Amino acid sequence: MKRNRLSVLQSALSVFSSLLLIIATTGLRSVAQAVNSVAKSASSHANSPLIPILGSEQATATIIVFTDFECFQCGRSAAVLGGILQSTSDVKLIFKNAPAASNKEAMLAHEAALAAGAQGKFWEMHDILFANQQRLGRDDLIGYAKQLGLNVDVFRQALDDHRYRPLVEQDLEEATGLGVTTTPTFFVNGRRLVGPQGESALQAVVESVVTTSPKQPHQEIVASSGPAQTINLKDAPTEGAASAPISLVEFADFECPYCAKSASTIRDLLKAYPTQVRFSFKSYPLSFHSHSVLAHEAALAAREQGKFWEMYDLLYSGQDKLSRGDLLQKAQSLHLDMAKFTADLDSHRFKATVDADRQEGDRLGVDGTPFFFINGHAVSGAVELSEFKKMIDDALSEAAASPQH
Repeated sequence: MKRNRLSVLQSALSVFSSLLLIIATTGLRSVAQAVNSVAKSASSHANSPLIPILGSEQATATIIVFTDFECFQCGRSAAVLGGILQSTSDVKLIFKNAPAASNKEAMLAHEAALAAGAQGKFWEMHDILFANQQRLGRDDLIGYAKQLGLNVDVFRQALDDHRYRPLVEQDLEEATGLGVTTTPTFFVNGRRLVGPQGESALQAVVESVVTTSPKQPHQEIVASSGPAQTINLKDAPTEGAASAPISLVEFADFECPYCAKSASTIRDLLKAYPTQVRFSFKSYPLSFHSHSVLAHEAALAAREQGKFWEMYDLLYSGQDKLSRGDLLQKAQSLHLDMAKFTADLDSHRFKATVDADRQEGDRLGVDGTPFFFINGHAVSGAVELSEFKKMIDDALSEAAASPQH
């Protein structure tokens, strides 16, 4: 029995070593080609309990997801993927372990999933872990093993000797090789989607892959979730040249820490592309942020007096102070007409505008913040500056190659 387990583990490690070699030898000249090689190699070992795959081997669309059991957005995305698999038969899902070092219990949780997989219960453990993201300690994991009817002694020993950690680490190395910096990150037949995706957005990508002729190679599309979306920017606060070939639109929440981080990234991006990028801001306050709606109204009230971006900076730099009194203090520090600002805030003059932005976001498939559109193509979640630059460069190349009308 022990020899069989060792054989399976060695086989899986061999698979992942070959995947790393594929990535290294491509030099990442084509991430899409490397991803397709990863998918083929994983599929060739689909019978291994340590290579989590769902769906038909003959599926036209292959989704590879790099994810983290302790990541809230990954949990939401797992539900989206479940819906995609139920509604579309022509899809195969390959699960990749990508626990973040900052998530202290994530590594052991991923080891637990593989330990459950060795007993034929990976996906059952997968569902339990995502449903209990705040309870991923060792004792919790053993409890879940009991709940699934696993051989608990074998499971416990696998956790204690970290039997499956090498497989998790191999996935992490593979993620690094593919340039994955955020979870969840999806590859749909080589098309990269960064951050959580709404079901409609991800379904659009899958459908575009399924309906594409097999003779047409799937190119890597970093910023894409189906056809370009039309976004109403008539009244949106904007920065950058009106003639810029790249439109960057963000749906954001002033109480969201990821949006605050992205605000700094956007500033650096606009400095790097002063004439090529025009940035537009859209309000998308999340329902569980109690001060967010009023903060967005305050930003628009400040805009009425020509100080939107100044208020924007104050809101993000002081996210712990967004009550009505705090907003009045921020307005005073900007030397606004306080009588007008207070009247606009208390009458909720701009709430309809905030609500309209949020409704438009819902229509476009926005399901969290920050959520971006680059020339109408969706990019969900916080993105590093280097990744943004690559997306912008790709979009500029595409714009330059497009015929002018």
